[in-house]
Amino acid sequence: MKLQTIVAAVALIATGAANASLQDGRSGNGSLTFLAFDNVSTGANPAVGSVFIDLGYEINAFDPLLGANLSTVNNKVVWNFNNNTITQNGAVVSANNDFSAFASFVAANGADAKWVVAGTDSLSIAQRVVTTGTPTASNLSQQVSSSTANSAGKFNFMYDNSGVSGAVDNGSYFAPNAGDASYVAKTSNFSTNFQNSMRWATSTANTSNNLWMAIGDGSEVRVGDVTGIVGADTTGLLNGAGTFTLDKAAGTLTWQTASLAVTPAVPEPQGYALALVGLAAIGFIARRRSVK
Repeated sequence: MKLQTIVAAVALIATGAANASLQDGRSGNGSLTFLAFDNVSTGANPAVGSVFIDLGYEINAFDPLLGANLSTVNNKVVWNFNNNTITQNGAVVSANNDFSAFASFVAANGADAKWVVAGTDSLSIAQRVVTTGTPTASNLSQQVSSSTANSAGKFNFMYDNSGVSGAVDNGSYFAPNAGDASYVAKTSNFSTNFQNSMRWATSTANTSNNLWMAIGDGSEVRVGDVTGIVGADTTGLLNGAGTFTLDKAAGTLTWQTASLAVTPAVPEPQGYALALVGLAAIGFIARRRSVK
């Protein structure tokens, strides 16, 4: 079952409405996907394979400009590829997944394998790319509107040119070698059609990555950035912003934002005054009734 997002005013809430299959950017709200690949063959690790996983959310759920719930504080989503579950803030939101291809990929490929989380919207005027990475200031300045639009549009070709297009719903696909139709790092798919239009390395062998949204007007937003929010705890987060962390040994992918304690509102002095007036009025009425 695909987890959807419903736009209500400015709030987006993840829900359990079902989609028929994987969505590319031409839907206007593409599926968020996890891709991992090994494009280096070594003596100790001759295999060159990849894995493709539909993460069950669409990119709107992470868009901070829409007030998306997963871009705000106090959020933690864990994809457990070993037991096929998705939990959000400790509650299981989906257990009907098939993430089994991840174990096959890890077993066959080495530590140099790279990974990326990405999704696109190539339909709207403000085309969007949501993708991982740690771009430099120079990278961001080079990510102009035309390159973002190209990347959003070309991400669709990765689906078109692979065996997973239209066939995966919260599922996964393992390509054991570069000759497989669904090998994601082939030139006609990931490398040329998507990666070359991004001005930073979206894929990495590092454990953690930030998530960025590049917009068709040439601007970029780091998802889960809490700059200026007093009291936000960014312990364990990369660059103090929303962070994807991959634990290959545990078979988990985790999205986490800063934590912020929710404290009860302290009434203003005028609030106390109004409360006292109210209590006095109630006492006066009760006294009059007792006299009668």
